[in-house]
Amino acid sequence: MKMICVLTALLALGTMSMAAEPAAKVVNLETMVQDARCKQVLVTCLINGQPVRMMLDTGATHTVLHGGSAEKLQGVEWVDTSRMQFKGNSSQRPRLVVGSLQVNNAFAERHAFLVVNLDAVRGMMAEPIDGILGMDVLGSMPFTFDAKNGKFYWGAPKGATLLPLYGTRDDAGRMMVQVKVAGKAMELLLDTGSSLTRVYADAWKPGKGGAKAARVSDIDQAKQQQVVQGKPGDMELVPGVVLSKVTPVFCSRDDRSMLGMDVLKDVVLVHLPTAGMPFGSFFVAK
Repeated sequence: MKMICVLTALLALGTMSMAAEPAAKVVNLETMVQDARCKQVLVTCLINGQPVRMMLDTGATHTVLHGGSAEKLQGVEWVDTSRMQFKGNSSQRPRLVVGSLQVNNAFAERHAFLVVNLDAVRGMMAEPIDGILGMDVLGSMPFTFDAKNGKFYWGAPKGATLLPLYGTRDDAGRMMVQVKVAGKAMELLLDTGSSLTRVYADAWKPGKGGAKAARVSDIDQAKQQQVVQGKPGDMELVPGVVLSKVTPVFCSRDDRSMLGMDVLKDVVLVHLPTAGMPFGSFFVAK
C-alpha cells in the first residue's frame, strides 16, 4: 500500500503502552477478520473511545484516517498543518488530528493520525475501512497472520518454531525482505496492505508470463488495468521455507517492489516486539 511519509517529527506524540485504560464501551478489540475481496486483515480499534475499523498495513509508515471518518470523531484535536512540510507518493496534502488510541490491550493517550481521502482504497474492499494502522503502531504490537488456516490474532503462535525474516528496515520500521528466486537475491517490501506481489520485470528470473486484468489502487486512485505476470517461480523466504509457483505482477522502476497477501497466504507471518529493535521483528512460523 502506498503511504505518505511525514517530513517533520511532530507525529511522535505518544507511544503505545500495554497497560491499557478500560474501554468506555463494550467493543470487541481482539478479533481480526480478513476482507472478503482484497484479503487484507481488519481490526476494530478505539479513538477517543469511539470504534473504528482499521486495516493492518506493514507497508504504511504512519497510521491514517479517512477524512469522512475523522470528521465524525468526537473530542479529537485538529492540528494546523499550514506550516508543516510533507513528502510522499500521494498528491493529497494530509491533515492531522490527535486523539487517544486503543489497539487491543495497548493504549496511547495522545496519538497523531494523518487524515486523507481513502475513497480509492475503501472502494476496493468488501467492507469499507475507517483507516490504516501503520508501522508507527504495529511496530510495538505482537500479531500473527495465518491465512492458510484463516486465523489472525494478536500475539504469537504457541509451540511454533519462529524463523526470522532477513532484510533491511527503513527509518519508519518497514521491512524490505530479502528473498531468493532462481538462486538470485531480491528485496521486496513486506506489505500486508497490498493484495498483489509486485516485482521488477528484469529482476524476475523465471521470465515474463501472460497478461491479466487487475484492479489496482493506491491512496489517490483505483483503476482497472492490464498487468503482466511473471512466469511461475519458486521463492525462498527463509532457508527451509520455499513457496512454489509464485506469479507476481511486474511493476516499473518508478514503483516499489513488494511482497503482498497473495504470497503471504501460504505462510504464517508473525511480528513480535523485540528488545533493542524499536519496530520489532518479523518471523515465519514453522
